[in-house]
Amino acid sequence: MTATVRRLRASDVRPLVTGLWLPFAREMAALADRNALADDVDLVAAGVGHRRDRLDDEAVCTWVAVDDESGAEDDESGAEDGGSGDTDAEAAAADRAVGDGRLVGYAAAEVESSAPVFAAGDRLHVTELYVRPPRRGEGLGRRLLDRVRTAAAERGCEHVTLDVDAENRDAREFYEAVGFEPARLRMATAPDAE
Repeated sequence: MTATVRRLRASDVRPLVTGLWLPFAREMAALADRNALADDVDLVAAGVGHRRDRLDDEAVCTWVAVDDESGAEDDESGAEDGGSGDTDAEAAAADRAVGDGRLVGYAAAEVESSAPVFAAGDRLHVTELYVRPPRRGEGLGRRLLDRVRTAAAERGCEHVTLDVDAENRDAREFYEAVGFEPARLRMATAPDAE
């Protein structure tokens, strides 16, 4: 099976949230309590709203891997196709896209600016990378990260960075295999801890 990697479109937002982000978020929640999802929020509505709000933010980049057997178009431009996903018909179409397995992975990243007092330049920080379990091992994660690296170079960023849960051994091994190496150690504590 093959897949095309392209920019997220407005019509992709709902299928991304329901078919990719929600399973990703649930995997992360099962991995560590700190990743627990809110139980008093409509996760789909909040996720769709969050993604839509960021579609036009130039510092935020999201790419999707689209199954070629579903009739995906090869479009790196990120041109909008006009769908907002707000109507019942668009929501039903989005649900069909998820059910058909059209979207099979995604990467989200955003520019982190460096303060001018430091010699290091801006970074493109990968905030999320997910590939559906049946499609893992096909090179989609690597292709999505290659697209992030290309965007970082196009934007003049000096580094591509990401965070990975210490407990997520598979992800750590994958990131090391594609060239990432530990550069910092992020530590966490509760505000009321002694």
